[in-house]
Amino acid sequence: MMKPHPRNARIKGSALRPNRFIFGDAMDEQGLEPCEYVVHTESPAFVCRLVGYDVTPFDGRDQDAFASALLFDEGDNATIYVCNPGFRLFDFNFHDTTPTAAELHAICDEAMKIYLQLQEHREREATMPAREMRAYPIKPLLPAARSAAVKALQAMALEACERPMSKLQLSGLVQQTLAQDDQAVMTEAQLGLLTQPQARDLLLATARDCIAFPEVVRKDGSILSFELWALPFAFSRAQGGAWWHFPMMERVEPVLADALGLPEKKILWMSPTCFTVEMLNERSCQDLVHLAPVMDLGCDYAPVNPEDARATYEAARQTQDPRLMLAFIPFLVERGALPPDQARRHARKALDAVMPLVQEAIGREMEYGEAELFAPMPWWEALASGIGSVNRKRLGLTLALCGAQLGGLKALHAEAEYQPEHLSYEVLLRESGREEVVARLPWLLVPDVAPDRSRALDDLTYCLREAGVPLAERISRLH
Repeated sequence: MMKPHPRNARIKGSALRPNRFIFGDAMDEQGLEPCEYVVHTESPAFVCRLVGYDVTPFDGRDQDAFASALLFDEGDNATIYVCNPGFRLFDFNFHDTTPTAAELHAICDEAMKIYLQLQEHREREATMPAREMRAYPIKPLLPAARSAAVKALQAMALEACERPMSKLQLSGLVQQTLAQDDQAVMTEAQLGLLTQPQARDLLLATARDCIAFPEVVRKDGSILSFELWALPFAFSRAQGGAWWHFPMMERVEPVLADALGLPEKKILWMSPTCFTVEMLNERSCQDLVHLAPVMDLGCDYAPVNPEDARATYEAARQTQDPRLMLAFIPFLVERGALPPDQARRHARKALDAVMPLVQEAIGREMEYGEAELFAPMPWWEALASGIGSVNRKRLGLTLALCGAQLGGLKALHAEAEYQPEHLSYEVLLRESGREEVVARLPWLLVPDVAPDRSRALDDLTYCLREAGVPLAERISRLH
């Protein structure tokens, strides 16, 4: 709650330091000044003016690579900084210590490189056209056609187990099956192979690879191979519903590519379509097979009709439904351009760089509370990591509240019942000897072509065992 400051109160500063470089305009009596200002907030702190279209001659002015010089104007008795992109820094005012020429030159080089990146982002935003959104609605096959497709897929998986040369044909058939937008074909095929675990595992692995390692065939006949990665994004919502299309996410692309150390000419495309757990479960992740071809065309992928989805969201956001939500922000990288160990080394730098832009993109379209962005990882690893983190966070908070209420966890036991319609376990926490439920929470399965129920239960059992809470699985009986 806010309260007014007494006139003689001591003003408290923020623990969060401002950015090292601040760029901005200023106003005088005549209006907007004809130059920008650069503020360097760290020692040696200074303010200077910045102008463009500078043609001052210096060694390196005509070279293609970035070049700069720190010059002294004897007539004006002033130091100026110039660089070959055509910018000049001058009128330096130092606030604590005066740096040496070499120190000031290095600081100005850093300032200009950041300023040029900001200019690029501004130009991209100013010229960012509204992109076409392509939706691929569910198209169920007729029963006879579906049955034939299921049998063909099962037969090819069995054949590929016997004849490794048939694996290429299996990959093509799986790609065709996923692209036809009747996810029941893949689901029924893999369920029908439960008694043939080798063939089923091969079928599922092939489907996962088609999604995680998409290949795009262009009109000129060239083939471009990608890897699908994602940034898990957890956020709280006070209202119901969640939106999923964020056009400003495109601005994250160059920042993320730079932070991850991606080679300059390698492609990194950030999807403006963010996938919630519910969206992934609805189509068993199969519609992700469309993401790479759509983005390669310069379009945005829409999981459902955008107009209908927006109307549903606007209606849902009028309701109060406080909850923690998890979504995944996919991005595509040229295959082999981003080794996983390189991504891990640069993960913290990447998160620090892109978090403000992600928050701005999300906040432009949807109100949310606290948010947390997780490290970028290959698609299936990102799903497992994001779900695992949210499950543990929710369980840890619930157990902490129960422990505070009961004076500890010794008298607590848990029951888990599988909820197939939600692809999650409902976990009930009870005090020993009592029937009433102390708390309840969902334990989500990892979205997949074939979600692994036993893996989710094993993970829940392990977490509760670590907390000293026994778990029993309750089997629901249908009457």
